[in-house]
Amino acid sequence: QENKGLSEARNTGIRHASGEWIAFVDGDDWLEKSTLSTWLEKAKEQRLDLLIGNGFKFNENPEQEVKEPIQTKQPWDEVISGDEWIIRSVRNNEWCHFAWLQLIRHDVISLNKLSFIPDMMHEDILWTANLALVAKRVGFCEKVGYGYRIGNTNSITKSVSIEKISRRANSYIDIMHGLIALAHRKKDNAILNKALIRHANRESRHLFGLLRKKISSHSIRKQLAQKFIATGIGGNLFKEMGSFNDFWYALRFNLTVYLFSKKK
Repeated sequence: QENKGLSEARNTGIRHASGEWIAFVDGDDWLEKSTLSTWLEKAKEQRLDLLIGNGFKFNENPEQEVKEPIQTKQPWDEVISGDEWIIRSVRNNEWCHFAWLQLIRHDVISLNKLSFIPDMMHEDILWTANLALVAKRVGFCEKVGYGYRIGNTNSITKSVSIEKISRRANSYIDIMHGLIALAHRKKDNAILNKALIRHANRESRHLFGLLRKKISSHSIRKQLAQKFIATGIGGNLFKEMGSFNDFWYALRFNLTVYLFSKKK
């Protein structure tokens, strides 16, 4: 198909997949030869819906660079529910949303009609949240086998284009809105509800950084600020705060966004 972005490419792959398991690999990344077979063996042995693997970041040559694990706080020897995974990961401040560290049973995706949101950047965040909420058995593989390339200067997340930065900011608003909506759906599970809200608040820091430091256009900042205010989720930043610093941040965020929305 013509280039419609990462989300559409993955969705097309899902629609055409015929196997029992699905994994996603980004085109410029690197895999140890045994990674998928190791994941698959463990997933079958533990009768998992979802396996979370481990990886490392590299610049140019993954075989010669130090392989520092991306994840260090996962419950490697346990099998837990997706709800519990969200709660623990938010508590430990290590919820890795990377779709490329996931091995997923195909029917979990198809029966729950999961898909990636087209045209959204950082689309893995809502994908992983929705996936975790339907996964009954989640397991983990500590072995560092997936190499994530960070030396790609053409990466959209490194772009200085105001259009692409604006897309990132728009996506973070949609991601926060999506996480808060999921939290409201899970209001009967108080601990899970709080974890989802807390994570949405953490994602807001990426949006705040883009608004303050990366977007110089007053009109674009005003448009983004007005979009955020229209979602009505600003008050959630004052929920699930862990410290006075969290309160102070929520106050600064909402005041700054309000001022941006009114600036001429």
